[in-house]
Amino acid sequence: MNAKTGTIDQESLHILRWNLDSLSTRPMDVYPPRDIVQLIRDEDDLPVLPETGRRLLQLLDQPDADVGDLAGIVERDPLLAAQLIRWSNSAYYCLRQPVTSLKEAISRVLGFEQTLHLALGLIALSPLETPDSGVIGRKAVARHAVQCSRLLAKLRDLLPTERRPSAGQLQLSGLTQNIGYLLLGHLLPAAFAFLENVLSKNPRIQLSVAEHFTLGVDHGQLGFWLLEHWGMPLPVQAAVRHHHNPNYDGPQRELVLLNGLADSLLSLTNVGLGPAIEEPQLEALSEQLGLAPADCRVALTDTLGKT
Repeated sequence: MNAKTGTIDQESLHILRWNLDSLSTRPMDVYPPRDIVQLIRDEDDLPVLPETGRRLLQLLDQPDADVGDLAGIVERDPLLAAQLIRWSNSAYYCLRQPVTSLKEAISRVLGFEQTLHLALGLIALSPLETPDSGVIGRKAVARHAVQCSRLLAKLRDLLPTERRPSAGQLQLSGLTQNIGYLLLGHLLPAAFAFLENVLSKNPRIQLSVAEHFTLGVDHGQLGFWLLEHWGMPLPVQAAVRHHHNPNYDGPQRELVLLNGLADSLLSLTNVGLGPAIEEPQLEALSEQLGLAPADCRVALTDTLGKT
């Protein structure tokens, strides 16, 4: 694709035809022309996780870390601290008295684990420079991330205690679920613009189909590569990579399937990315987790009602 004119050159047409012909038959270890995997992994300016994020990752490995340690890291980033205070004061938590400090937000509202993973998720989104508008632009992805992380918390409460994934890992995976779009826009703006154009003109097409048609890879794989590069927790990497796979049966099954369910439920609203999921698919995904579809819809309504 010619980035300046927006027209499709012959090489791009060749890639699209190759992808179209091989959508259902291409082996997983064979990649399309001008392998996008290599394009991204060879990038000299692959975004670096900010220093605050690296410190938060280190804190994850410290079992004796406390609120003071966490606040000390976050307070070095005034913008992040302000975001966490605003998050605590959102209508979602229905506070009678708003919090005014970071430590109060942690102790009164969010708790240590949620604050740590929430801060890490917000930091992860910050270094990626992607167009704000559009179907997969920064605003749409950020709006989805916020509601997805909140919906995941409610869906988790529907599971038996012994099957509940880590609340923090659910929070982080919800926030970074679609980070692959932001990475694409940051590193390969021409490819991002072309995918955006395909999605905007074909609103009923499944995202994975459009992504494989245009790129030969989906946003889950792109997000996984970035989180892997940054050293994010392995369960979160798995959730971002596989959340569109309803048949996933790996070691992070509940975490992955809950992410897929939350994404599917949000597709029924104006927060969703891509077309609405069909009712039989939603029921099948809910039942895989042992959840009643009606309960899942109540969780969705409750989440969006507190925005």
